[in-house]
Amino acid sequence: MRNPIAMAVCRLAALLLIPGCYQSFNGPRPIVTEGALTDVRYEPAQRLVSITCADCHTRNGNNETQPDAWGHAVRLDTYKDWLDSRKVLLERLDPVTAAEQDPPVDVMPQTTFKYQLTDTERDTLLQWIKRGSPNTESGF
Repeated sequence: MRNPIAMAVCRLAALLLIPGCYQSFNGPRPIVTEGALTDVRYEPAQRLVSITCADCHTRNGNNETQPDAWGHAVRLDTYKDWLDSRKVLLERLDPVTAAEQDPPVDVMPQTTFKYQLTDTERDTLLQWIKRGSPNTESGF
């Protein structure tokens, strides 16, 4: 007959060797709240993007589900990255525009992400995009 304690230890060891299990066992890594749009002077955009986008779209992100977290199509480390991605950002931040895509795309941030944008915060980013995302303190 096999030793049940030895079997339990072996199962636990096997679980820890599965990619991603170690992080989950120790709890989620902290959310990055800095590093996005480092050279943007419009503080509301810089702050909102850092809180809701940095983990998946900056070089120092802590996205547990994506080993190469900053390797997405949309990078948001700098203002130039933002400008280069405005069309995609508009499609992904605006729920109406996201639903109109063929095929429809998920609205960002994903619903499973801890920090969601309020309607007012989402509108702040969308209006900034529609104004051409001027890199000024006022955002105009």
